[in-house]
Amino acid sequence: MTSVPPEEQELAPSRPRPLRWWWLAAVVTVLAALVGGSTVRLSYYAISPGGALDVARLVRVEDGHRSYPPKGTVFLCTVSLKRTSVIEALQGWLDPNIDVVPAKQIVPPSSDAKRVEKLNLQMMDTSKEQALAVAFEHLGYKSVTGKGALINEVVVDSPAHAALVPGDTITAIDGAAVTLHTDAVRILGTHRPGDRVRLTIDPKDGSAARDVSVVLAANPKDRSRPQLGVTLSTREPGFSFPFKVDIDSEGIGGPSAGLAFTLELLDVLTPGELTGGHRVAATGTIELDGTVGEVGGVAQKTVAVRRAGAEVFLVPKAEAAEARAHAGKTLRVEPVGDINDALRILGGLGGNALTLGQPGRDGA
Repeated sequence: MTSVPPEEQELAPSRPRPLRWWWLAAVVTVLAALVGGSTVRLSYYAISPGGALDVARLVRVEDGHRSYPPKGTVFLCTVSLKRTSVIEALQGWLDPNIDVVPAKQIVPPSSDAKRVEKLNLQMMDTSKEQALAVAFEHLGYKSVTGKGALINEVVVDSPAHAALVPGDTITAIDGAAVTLHTDAVRILGTHRPGDRVRLTIDPKDGSAARDVSVVLAANPKDRSRPQLGVTLSTREPGFSFPFKVDIDSEGIGGPSAGLAFTLELLDVLTPGELTGGHRVAATGTIELDGTVGEVGGVAQKTVAVRRAGAEVFLVPKAEAAEARAHAGKTLRVEPVGDINDALRILGGLGGNALTLGQPGRDGA
């Protein structure tokens, strides 16, 4: 029997294999999901770490007035705010440094993004003006004017409750003139619980000024301090600065750079090193009485200043714990309640924050 060489054997025709369309459909579905997930915007915003800016390069003192460029650094810090896609939201929820929040927390239903942006820029302008006022006042310049301490709220069952109403204005205490609400706070702070004080009131209803006598109570949070039982603000505040200082906020919005601006102004307007040559970051609003207020996005700002190489981060007292949770091992977080707290901390770093003097009163 003669065998046929393998290469000469006739191959039997094979059965055609059915095309499997299912895998193609799966690929198309996945691609569509990816495209949709990266382009479809959700009603959520991602709050991410932004940047840290050296405030010294944003401050310019008018020609003819001396300034003192610092060797150390004061950083202001920002967050990045972006409406998210599906994929970005998922990434944010998995990242401990990113907060994903409902859009209504950023843009109220009664507003829109452009209106919110405009409001944030207005708050930044107010923040810069108040920082200038606080810095100049600290240096002895009379920079803030007002028409008394306006009563915003009256605490029930407090000494003020029976005699004062919101909208009244305190214009004097025991004969000492009150032009700013900080004047009233300062004068009342010299008293003790149980002391009787005489308040000169400009009534809300427009009637003639009158004197009111009240006995101060003990402050529930500190029984050694007196309490009148009102919240105050300066009536018709105005500003008069001794010379012009420009602060370029570079399109950043919001009031949270107030503390950083104030510290940088004090550094630039006085000789020596406020920070002792260190790299310091700060966040917090600044009020006309020097109080530092809370801000948002502290976790993200902490990450931003840590990445920028800051050594110390000054934050509002209520937000210190959150900042410390994101500070790592190299960034020292310090809580502050007012500008004096911040200056004490900087003085401890070797800076001259506690010996700035008052050139406005000394005629310098």
